[in-house]
Amino acid sequence: MNKISLYHPEFNRDLINIAFAFSLEAHRNQTRLSGEPFIIHPLAVAHIVADLKMDENTIVASLLHDVLEDSEVTEEELKEKFGEEITNLVKGVTKLSRGFSYSSREEAEVENYRRLFIAMAQDVRVIIIKLADRLHNMRTLKYQYREKKEAIARETLEIFAPIAHRLRINTIQTELEDLSLFFLDPGAYCNIQRGIERVKEAQEKQIEEAKKELGIRLEKTGIEAEIQSRFKHIYSIYNKLNRQKISLEDLPDLIALRVITREVEECYAVLGIVHTLWKPVEGRFKDYIAVPKSNMYQSLHTTVIGPRGAPMEVQIRTWDMHQVAEYGVAAHWRYKEGKTAESNDKFDERMNWLRQILEWQQDLKSTQEFMESLKISLFDDEVYVFTPKGDLKKLPQGSTPIDFAYLIHTEVGNNCVGAKVNRQIVPLSYELKSGDIVEIITSRSSSGPSPDWLKIAKTPGARNKIRAFLRKKNQDLNRERGKEFLEKELEKYSLTPEERALVAKNLSQFREENQLREEEELYIAIGEGRYSARQVVNKVVPYTIRRRLQKKKKSSSPVSREEERIVVQGATGLAVKLARCCTPVLGDQIVAFVTKGKGITIHRVDCPNLTKLSQDGERFLEAEWGEEEGVKYHTAVVIEALDRPKLLADVSNTISNFQVEIKAVRANTIGNEARIYLILEVKDRQELDGVFREVRKIPNVRGVRRGGAFALR
Repeated sequence: MNKISLYHPEFNRDLINIAFAFSLEAHRNQTRLSGEPFIIHPLAVAHIVADLKMDENTIVASLLHDVLEDSEVTEEELKEKFGEEITNLVKGVTKLSRGFSYSSREEAEVENYRRLFIAMAQDVRVIIIKLADRLHNMRTLKYQYREKKEAIARETLEIFAPIAHRLRINTIQTELEDLSLFFLDPGAYCNIQRGIERVKEAQEKQIEEAKKELGIRLEKTGIEAEIQSRFKHIYSIYNKLNRQKISLEDLPDLIALRVITREVEECYAVLGIVHTLWKPVEGRFKDYIAVPKSNMYQSLHTTVIGPRGAPMEVQIRTWDMHQVAEYGVAAHWRYKEGKTAESNDKFDERMNWLRQILEWQQDLKSTQEFMESLKISLFDDEVYVFTPKGDLKKLPQGSTPIDFAYLIHTEVGNNCVGAKVNRQIVPLSYELKSGDIVEIITSRSSSGPSPDWLKIAKTPGARNKIRAFLRKKNQDLNRERGKEFLEKELEKYSLTPEERALVAKNLSQFREENQLREEEELYIAIGEGRYSARQVVNKVVPYTIRRRLQKKKKSSSPVSREEERIVVQGATGLAVKLARCCTPVLGDQIVAFVTKGKGITIHRVDCPNLTKLSQDGERFLEAEWGEEEGVKYHTAVVIEALDRPKLLADVSNTISNFQVEIKAVRANTIGNEARIYLILEVKDRQELDGVFREVRKIPNVRGVRRGGAFALR
């Protein structure tokens, strides 16, 4: 409360107290992995949000942010108690319910990202709460098991830290990056930490001399300014050392000088004084005031040869710019009521990247494409280039003339046949540099972009437009191909006229459920590979009819047990077996791999071994589960826990309650850490998920995951 009162004296104290009590009751019997009461987490998140000086509704939503996801509280209860605005903030942060059905964990994660960005576009406070939530989870990540630590840290580094960077919430971004590095590469983190202490003293002396010298000069010229010094954070140092292949002792800007003034004009006056005092390093001046970064960041950056003859970075900005640099959109929200229409328009313009994400993500078909494009979009190292008419355009670093062409207009990109940079013909793969003048050569007789352009284009927008063109170009071919595949698959069943009518009705329903308006759209989807013909047929042809064909196959030729339960597209006469490395079960998303001389092996799509096998992509085939009933599957499970008496007995009893048989077991301990390896016999993924849910509730259990059969060797 005291923290809030410092920047918001008129806040609604009663509302925050009510929210705290409500959250406390909702999470009353819950604990975190650390053993602490769960309420510690939402309280810590609210503290982080208060540090950003956010409004009371955001703080209330922070206290409540887990009640919909992790308690019995309903959306209606929340709305009745706290109103629609706070409820919408909580909903925006809440992950999808476990009741939603998705074909893979990756698909569910992507859908959560989509929902988050939509909510973020509606109210930027959603992502501020989410970042605070992630920050506290990272601060307490040590209580997770090793694989989970690494997965969360990697996601933080690839998604959430870049989001904080995009929103210019520097205080959160830097801590997220440093914590991620600590868990992903603790050796490098500790080495840099020790190295900073070694070189800190020498650089601090140089900075103090520079501050004193500059302070005297500013006082003489009558410029009121605050001179600060700041250390680079550990992850920033880590990146720079790796990029430049230098030692910490050779890093010139471990500590930088920062000058904060009242007015923009004074920034440029200070720059002149700095360049008079010390010699500027050529090519190391950047004017982010005249040309701000897309994340709202504004400042003058220059590198000079400092008092002791060593390079020294100097940043110059106003106090308003400093607030934005440290707090980003949080600063905007804090002061938004006093903002002019012009400043709000600027804010909206700087949030265009978010709207762009929402535009192109709707057209991306695969989770891989979405995640790849998302990660690219979140990183905003930019180049500034010009059209022949002198219009300034911003593009991500590494962009090519193709990206520039599609930025101008879709048709310019589709009709592009070449490019000139600074009046010289360049290849389309040329990497644009700041200051380049770019001219796109077009032709109406152009055949349009080729698939190779996807390897050259850097921006998600360009890639998305190229994919759209290629899809449209191949639409006729895919339509005919999809129609042929579907008809061939249906011919296998020798349908009667009555059965054909029923299948046609089911096809219409399938199209409606999958938002395919016409038959042609379904054919195209099959031709493109979005659906397999067998997948569609399994949905629209009743089981009794399909069973008729299966019985016919059984009577005509003997097949293996796996061949009965798994359908592999494009392969006949080959032995089929389940992979021991990932032990798939009914309900897992699977893929077939043609082995050399050993038939076909069925893997889960998230099998770690697929990375090694992916070098030979032509040996992958589509695979689906068949309809055989009563089949049991062996699958490997790994349980990680804090060791205690009767732990194994509790695990065995919990699993037995599901009438799931344990076929093999092995346990080992290192210190107080226990790891239990099991082979379970289950009927499907749903049964296995039920086992996982109950095992996670066992005291001292930290995590449960799928393993490989190799774990018991």
